[in-house]
Amino acid sequence: MSTSINRRRFLGATAAAGAAAFLPFSRGHAASGEVSVWKFGGTPQEIETWAQRNDVFSQANPDIDLKYSYFNGQIRRQKILAGFQTNRVADVVIAFGQDIPEFAGFGMLQPLDDIAGSKMDGWKERIVPEVYQSGVHEGKLYALPTYVDMASFLAINLDAMEEAGFDRPPETWEELREYAKAMTKPDRPGIAFPATTAPVDINIFEGLAYANGGRIFDEETGKVTLNDPGVVDALQLYMDLIADGSTPAATSMTETFFRDTAQLFGQGRTAMWIGLSWLNTPWGVNDDVRWTGVPFPRPEKPSGSYEPVSAIMDGTAMLMISSRAKNPEAALEYVDFWSQNQQMEIWGGQPEIARIPAGKAAWDNPELKEAWPNWVKSYDAGTLFKGGAPMPRFIGVSAIESSLGTAIQQAVLGQKTPQEALDEATAAAQTQIDLIRG
Repeated sequence: MSTSINRRRFLGATAAAGAAAFLPFSRGHAASGEVSVWKFGGTPQEIETWAQRNDVFSQANPDIDLKYSYFNGQIRRQKILAGFQTNRVADVVIAFGQDIPEFAGFGMLQPLDDIAGSKMDGWKERIVPEVYQSGVHEGKLYALPTYVDMASFLAINLDAMEEAGFDRPPETWEELREYAKAMTKPDRPGIAFPATTAPVDINIFEGLAYANGGRIFDEETGKVTLNDPGVVDALQLYMDLIADGSTPAATSMTETFFRDTAQLFGQGRTAMWIGLSWLNTPWGVNDDVRWTGVPFPRPEKPSGSYEPVSAIMDGTAMLMISSRAKNPEAALEYVDFWSQNQQMEIWGGQPEIARIPAGKAAWDNPELKEAWPNWVKSYDAGTLFKGGAPMPRFIGVSAIESSLGTAIQQAVLGQKTPQEALDEATAAAQTQIDLIRG
């Protein structure tokens, strides 16, 4: 199926405007002049360290005037689309891998293959192949990854687990319910999950659904598949945990997004929580809370129509060059700077341990081995990314995820059954997809 966008309809659905305007790339001039960069999202440690490394870039490239701006990750699509519409988008955009098909399909990005030349050889040499591929769309590299996040994972309070009589984390959905009930106390739910309409909360749920053989969209048929049994049964798991009395109040979870849920766990106010691979590392836990993080338990018999995956992953600091970049030479130098080991090792525990590193060198850092020994062991064995898949990424993904978020809230609040909510979400999202894709 074609992945080009029906532009008139895309504009109506996203409020973006304008056509792509690729600028010629001249190799005859040394990189100099002004380069603008927009970065979206990141952990507190990452945000601080990124700014410090920008100073290193400026010192190493005195002829380049770096104009760097940071924004909350949740506004990235609106900000970038508006910037493209008004011809004020930055030369370099640091956004999410999920954004690539939409941005590339609308001609908003330059394929890095077309301008990077021999620099690509170094990128391929330094970056983990599976992670490198997360920046590739339709055979072209549109974004350079620095790390990936994986979904879904489970944080467990070890004292609560042992007090309930268990000596290992749960491994199946059935065991998860058993553990959550046994670990529940009057003042401490056994488990919590974020169920707001924030994109990360939706990604966390998608990790459960994809492991159950669900998908949210079928590229071959162009059909929205939110009501696939793999997705419906994943949402039913949320409902079962609520019915078991193992969770906070439903209204609390629909108002408490991933960061708030992490803080509840870190304060010992819930025994487990469902999140992405970083879990509590960006925010920490109280000194009296012993905890560990593990891949989320798997269903014993996946019920979806598709191949179950071990995890879904996406980079949330992917460097992309705008098709309207006013200084593509300097933009490329900035992207290449972040491909170097000195920058890639930030996520090897120097100083950040919240992300799964893209750089091969980061995996040799003792800090990473100390923080996440099971990650490193799995990476060294070649199994960390085995059976994994990208987080949903296609033209129109935001429209489908918006409908999915609404369905999750309707079910959690008891307004509709999972099947009813997802049937309605499928119909609504299909209308949007047909509008956008034509």
